[in-house]
Amino acid sequence: MGWWDALKSALFGARRPALDPDAFTEDMASRLRAAMPGRTVAVSSHLSLSIEGTDGLQQVFLDNAYRFAAEAADDAGREAVIAAWLASSTGAAASDAAGIDDIVPVLKSPDWFDALPAREDGRPVGHRSEALNAHLAIVYAIDTPHNVAYVGEDWFVDRGIGVDGLRRRAVDNLRAKLPRLEVQRGGGLNMVVAGGYYEASIVLLDEFWVRERERLRGDPVIAIPARDVLVFGDSADPKVVAELRRHATEIHADAAYALSPVLFQRFADGRIEPFQPSERIEA
Repeated sequence: MGWWDALKSALFGARRPALDPDAFTEDMASRLRAAMPGRTVAVSSHLSLSIEGTDGLQQVFLDNAYRFAAEAADDAGREAVIAAWLASSTGAAASDAAGIDDIVPVLKSPDWFDALPAREDGRPVGHRSEALNAHLAIVYAIDTPHNVAYVGEDWFVDRGIGVDGLRRRAVDNLRAKLPRLEVQRGGGLNMVVAGGYYEASIVLLDEFWVRERERLRGDPVIAIPARDVLVFGDSADPKVVAELRRHATEIHADAAYALSPVLFQRFADGRIEPFQPSERIEA
């Protein structure tokens, strides 16, 4: 088994927690309905809930709560994890207490927007977002102590948070919240490890790519097949590009939080565009 296959096996191996994620999602929805009688709680998708109240509609993702609950040593430990999450989410709704320092950029594909639930009145949620290219967009979310919440445009308007400078502020917030970044290197492929949630968003960190470009002959060519996977290589090396494309396709097909099988190129000016091998790879 090669370096990349060993690493992929460690990240996406066959070991599965005993806790069923869909049952966990339904259970958390029921608990939230009981704890928040004035709000409408619905299951949106796998480990995802929508919560609607007088302050609008928000998306709540249960990934962290599920992971910690699944890893708990016993039922008591699991209940403690759930209780802590519920307390954080229902106290004064975590998103209500959040502010501009809690905004982070999360990458999404166009499919994510298509799957969003509508409000009870039929209007779309209207998340604050920004297109990067035809395959990726930034959604501005709220990083709370126990989850990441996707709030509607009303949340930003109520706090007087405009569009100008929002990406820079969100990226600065992300940088402050990230654990230490690591880059696992081997065979010309480089995998970013950043805690398991924001790996894809690392594509937005200018200073990271300034450093990495010094190691490469060409521009970085980047695979972001899933939310928690970012792998890159040298656009001037055709063999590396071919390997990167193969792995991106494989991971995207199996990922629970898939983004795109497309490879991207990050230019020196910060633009992120689909990679064009016929124009970019040196002979």
